[in-house]
Amino acid sequence: MSKDRKLKSWLLTALLILQLSCGDALRSLRGDSGNETTKSARPAPHFKPGFNLFTPEQDVQLGRQSAQQIAQQVPLLQDEQIVGYVQNLGARLAEKAPGVDFPYQFNVIATRDINAFALPGGFIFVNAGVIAAAKNEGELAGVIAHEITHVALRHGTNQASKAYIAQKGLDIVGAITGGSDTDLGQVVGAIGGAGANALFLKFGRTAEQQADLEGARMMAAAGYDPRDMASFFQTLQAKSGGQRVPEFLSDHPDPGNRVAAINQASPSLGASRNPVRDSNEFKQVKARLTGSQSAALRSSSEPERRGPRDPGNIEPATRPAPPVSEMREYQSSDGSFAVQYPANWDALVADESNMIFAPKGAYGEHQQGIMVTHGIFIGAVAPAATELSAATSAFVQQQLEINPDFRLTRRPEAINFNGRQGYLTFVAGPSPVTGAIEIDAIYTTATADGRLFYLIAMAPKDEFPTYQPSFERIINSIRLAQ
Repeated sequence: MSKDRKLKSWLLTALLILQLSCGDALRSLRGDSGNETTKSARPAPHFKPGFNLFTPEQDVQLGRQSAQQIAQQVPLLQDEQIVGYVQNLGARLAEKAPGVDFPYQFNVIATRDINAFALPGGFIFVNAGVIAAAKNEGELAGVIAHEITHVALRHGTNQASKAYIAQKGLDIVGAITGGSDTDLGQVVGAIGGAGANALFLKFGRTAEQQADLEGARMMAAAGYDPRDMASFFQTLQAKSGGQRVPEFLSDHPDPGNRVAAINQASPSLGASRNPVRDSNEFKQVKARLTGSQSAALRSSSEPERRGPRDPGNIEPATRPAPPVSEMREYQSSDGSFAVQYPANWDALVADESNMIFAPKGAYGEHQQGIMVTHGIFIGAVAPAATELSAATSAFVQQQLEINPDFRLTRRPEAINFNGRQGYLTFVAGPSPVTGAIEIDAIYTTATADGRLFYLIAMAPKDEFPTYQPSFERIINSIRLAQ
């Protein structure tokens, strides 16, 4: 969860609707601080980059280090015609990439395995097996556009950031962000080493969905038919029937109805009525790979994978101290509520009627914002409906829309909120800060002046039972103005 200290009340109402775990409406967790510059005008991405400890310049530095190590681990294809073709195709697509103007580079690995991957900062590797498997240039363009999107949305360093915080805790954020090369080395070392780190070679389902749809937009802008991307995935699915799943599908998991989602989005992307589907250059390159160059291709040649294999399953190594029994009291400056909280927690002011309470090590400052992994958000906002049940449902739904990885795990249930009518709702999903599964308990009731009072109690799933007694004591201590 995040909170920008400088938000005005009217904006807070919209944003505390609500950044479950760190919504991407807040600058502190978007990875786009507003200070990033581009060498040329590029469109803004349709999906906001996630929380990131790294600067775009550090993306390039880290990606270059990894690319150099990969070049020593795998056989790079030396055929100038094939490599030159892929580089030219990649450059045409990269011209349409959104966001930061990264120095995109493209290489071909001499292996029959069907796979491709992108490193931070624009270093993209395409296996020769992808070219051989593609039916036409459009399908190959779809694969490359997909990988370019991973770079443009900074998925690799977003995952590295979450892994590092899971290992070291949030209180180190200020010391690392925008720091020196030594700091960068500390981050990289903590998550398993820079070269070919598994965090850069496999992404979660949300990142895959973004790469599919943003990549489809890129294809359309470059004159290709986005449906060719969907066609390539169908080709891979056909190849996997009863056999070993192609590495591309393993490293790029289906976010759900992938082919249908791409095809559904295609009509709205403004593709040409006469899109590029194939070319003589592609046919010549494919002929070389399946003919004179086929003997030079290895059956399997994957880069070394170090660090967490599944970016969605990073176990936190550093945890904040559990809440103590001693309590302190806080009275909001506008007199709308009073609450008690554990004495080893800190009170973080959002504005006169919205607060964050969290233990040390569970929050950190980043780009003038605050990130939280354990604790509570509490305050009052303007309701979206006059009835409490409808206002609660709208409040929860807006949070889920902001955080698509979160799911409703228990629908709003009527409760006695310290003598008032209230509702309790549970949602859960991977924390955008650490990647660990987080549970959020959302309590709501109405204030005397007609606002929606909320309290969101949040903790990682495996720690929630430890925090629940303190959450209940906090709830029972709340006193609202009459």
